Amino acid sequence: MCGRNFVVAVTELAPGDRLTKHQLPDEYVLLVQDDAVVEAEHGSRAPASVTEPALVVVPAGTSTVRAASATTVARVFMARCDEQMKQAVNHGATADLRAAPLPETTESGQDVIRIHRLRDVPDGEGRLGRIFRTASLMVNRFPVHEGPRDTERLSPHSHQDFEQMSVTLPGRYAHHLRAPWTPRMSEWRDDAHVQVNSPSMTLIPPAVVHTIRAVGAGPHTLIDVFAPPREDFHPDLSAFRGSSRRRNPGPELPRNGHADEFTALQDPTGTCTLWFCVSDPGPGPSRWAQVLLGPQFDGSA
Repeated sequence: MCGRNFVVAVTELAPGDRLTKHQLPDEYVLLVQDDAVVEAEHGSRAPASVTEPALVVVPAGTSTVRAASATTVARVFMARCDEQMKQAVNHGATADLRAAPLPETTESGQDVIRIHRLRDVPDGEGRLGRIFRTASLMVNRFPVHEGPRDTERLSPHSHQDFEQMSVTLPGRYAHHLRAPWTPRMSEWRDDAHVQVNSPSMTLIPPAVVHTIRAVGAGPHTLIDVFAPPREDFHPDLSAFRGSSRRRNPGPELPRNGHADEFTALQDPTGTCTLWFCVSDPGPGPSRWAQVLLGPQFDGSA
């Protein structure tokens, strides 16, 4: 499945299966989600072996991924990889031009496979997943969640100029989606509540208010994909070193906010925004999500 800037492929592999890509113009991300043995080969170097959950950045060019045991992997390619985009089930759909386009990269990737093991980025209270970044891509891998999510602690939010691809591996989830109202009533849509089994991919358009919850028993794994990288996220670990981009520090929100509370901010231009606290403070500060507001009208009462 593809968005404007990227395409995600989820593949179930049997022992000995190989996935070879020839002369890719851009690096891609391989997500290994269990303890199966997976090898990645690039150029004339010895294969890199992965035996635990990890995010692997594979350089541009020709590469092969081989499974030594049965497993399911996800791969994220950039839109510059034309062949992979054309293979997406929704390739014929019109690109959503509200999504920020991929900039011409000024960063040069590395010609070596980089392996980032999840155990090197331990879970932490208050952390919004494990965030990894390449020159053109951001992946947020949430901690494994056991059982259903508390329906009184959801986190509806939206992104005004980003598409979000939510990948589930494994678990059973429910997506809750709300399209914003516009002045044209013909564009209004009923709220959607969609249950999915894993593996699954869900592309969430810009401006759509969304939240997701685990609804099944057992472990649940959720991965969110964005491209280009979101400037409002501060990566816990960058999969690309030496970035020349400057990070937007974001709004000055309370560090010690409490989950489910709201706060309003006014920027230097006089624009007001409403924010919802997603999580209590832990080792790090509270996390906040901007609340999408509807059309503005002059007061008349």
